[in-house]
Amino acid sequence: MSQASSTSTPGGTSGTIHQDDEDAFRILIATDNHIGYLERDPIRGQDSFQTFEEILQIAEIEQVDFVLLGGDLFHHNRPTRSCLYQTMKMLRRHCLGERTSKIWISSDQSINFADEFCKANYLDDNFNVKMPVFSIHGNHDDPSGVGNLCALNLLQVSGLVNYFGASQSIQDVEIHPIVMRKGNSSLALYGLGNIRDERLHRQWRSGHVNFLRGSEDCFNLFVFHQNRARHGPTSHIPEEFIDGFIDLVFWGHEHECRIVPESYEKFDITQPGSSVATSLSEGEAEPKHVGLLTIKGSEFSLDKIRLKTTRPLQFATVILSRVQGLNRSDTKAIQTYLEGIVESLIEKARYAWEEQQQQSPYHLPLEDPDMEMPMPLVRIRVDYSGGYETFNPQQFGQKFIDRVANPKDILKFQRTQTRANVTAKPSEMISDLNLAIPERLDTLRVEDLVSELLSRDLLILPETGLEEAVMSLVEKSDKEAIRTFVTKSVAQTRATITVIPEDLSLDYVKRKSAESKESQDQPRRQYGNAVLPTQEMRGSTTHVNNDSDDDLMASPLRSQQSQSSPSQRTLDTAIMGSTRGRGRGRGGRGGASSQSARGRARGSSATVSTATHKQRKRRIQQDSDEEEDLVESDEQDDASTSTAAPRATRARHARGASSQATYAISSDDENDGSHYTNKRPAPASSPSPTPPPPSASASQNKRRRVLPGSK
Repeated sequence: MSQASSTSTPGGTSGTIHQDDEDAFRILIATDNHIGYLERDPIRGQDSFQTFEEILQIAEIEQVDFVLLGGDLFHHNRPTRSCLYQTMKMLRRHCLGERTSKIWISSDQSINFADEFCKANYLDDNFNVKMPVFSIHGNHDDPSGVGNLCALNLLQVSGLVNYFGASQSIQDVEIHPIVMRKGNSSLALYGLGNIRDERLHRQWRSGHVNFLRGSEDCFNLFVFHQNRARHGPTSHIPEEFIDGFIDLVFWGHEHECRIVPESYEKFDITQPGSSVATSLSEGEAEPKHVGLLTIKGSEFSLDKIRLKTTRPLQFATVILSRVQGLNRSDTKAIQTYLEGIVESLIEKARYAWEEQQQQSPYHLPLEDPDMEMPMPLVRIRVDYSGGYETFNPQQFGQKFIDRVANPKDILKFQRTQTRANVTAKPSEMISDLNLAIPERLDTLRVEDLVSELLSRDLLILPETGLEEAVMSLVEKSDKEAIRTFVTKSVAQTRATITVIPEDLSLDYVKRKSAESKESQDQPRRQYGNAVLPTQEMRGSTTHVNNDSDDDLMASPLRSQQSQSSPSQRTLDTAIMGSTRGRGRGRGGRGGASSQSARGRARGSSATVSTATHKQRKRRIQQDSDEEEDLVESDEQDDASTSTAAPRATRARHARGASSQATYAISSDDENDGSHYTNKRPAPASSPSPTPPPPSASASQNKRRRVLPGSK
């Protein structure tokens, strides 16, 4: 196998294979077009459309056999109607016509084009296609939602695009080739649309990714859309995973242009890069290219073609500590210095634009001859490590509003990252007051937050699948993603617990009930224990936090909660959480929280006899006026002391919980003048047992403290 790479010339390709060879495949390769990116932006809205039309015009001028796209044709998973309309209009304008294709497919098309029509559009008698377009999906325009469809399915059913490479199985990925023939040359085109990198990495490593080889001796071309750069242990696909029988790998997803084939062991890799800049990074600042691939037998040549409609992008890095004469606190001098850098980059962009126009050998039919250089994109990465002062980047960019396309984000401040910044958890970054620092925002991603929020063990729903469903809802506006995922997970769970009637016995039911109860109680205990550290802290002091109703209700009930069952503790915690933000006036204490407290008191006094319970209930109803006065007096007389909060706690609970009110405000000792204000709540580690309910006769002998003048 031999290769050649050179710059194309008008009307043909210079390389080892002649352009007019009847046995040679001529393919235009491009990837990551991101049509619809910033389509509502008044300045950059048409960039992706103009560049994609330039690609189709180049393919039409070169009279290629077909166009091969490496994924991310659209930037959004659900492109707008305007975006779809413009894309379909361009495809119809440049791809439909009377010219007959010279290639034919010898493999089973129903395997690669799994729809009702089961054939490539240029082989369908209902269409006149002069230049077919083959495309896989990327991570931006992948299938989702009801029917697992994507925008490429719409283009395929309309006869404009041949969509292939969608995996039909999650467990085993089988890649079937599209075997094409032209003269004496055969081409096996393998395609794999984007799959989550971690999942595909695991499947590939475990041997669940299989390339099905045909009996013919073909040139094997593999196009796929995955991470090539190492972002993590399994968040990329290493080159060594790819089978050695592949001759050329067309790598999509990576935006940096590395289109010149790079040799790796037994095959070569070409990475054309994106055709439009979707991020202001150093890799995106490289000139944008597409490739003209020529294949004959076992040989190929690849000529790179520079695009002329892409907006110029200039990128620079400035380290303030290395600039002589700058004072750390002199922001005006720093701004003046950076303004000079912006001016130089604008001038540099002008020279790059002129060079870009001169290198392009094509005179595009729809090109405006009077077109001037569009406003360039400028990005300066400013390293302010060492104590340098920062300023507002948007105010800085107002001076260049009519000269650059991105005046709001010309500057990007960052500091040299330390190990603490790299290993910080998203939850710590959220609570960090330094979140306003730009580089902290860059490292905080939505998927990290979703992963951390779903890090707790779930009973039925798998965390990984739920994370993917949430991400589909957030990033791809798939409103049915969560519903579909939950329905599927519940159905799978039901299928696993189905029992044959013959095996259904009493012992089996008891055992399954115990397992189900244990599995359900475990997360509830974890949820209930989430407030225990706060309760332990409250138990170690004589003061009770009076900032929320949760604290007021938790103190008198701590000893009883410690002996209750896990489910009861969960219920109490939920009740306390429901009273958050409720007022502490007399009307606030008589609301829903009182009803919840009464219900909880009845549930905890199941061991008391019915007669005793009724007697105590009648006695409390008779003394309701005394309790009202006592509560009011305690809150007024002792408001200035540090012990007012515990008494208010017990008084409030006296009104809410019927059976527990007696213990909150009554005393067995007539000479005790402390009013229980000096009693500390029992620590959570060694809770005091709940005193047994008094009998009817004992409650009559208790002395109740009543304010003078009360009834």
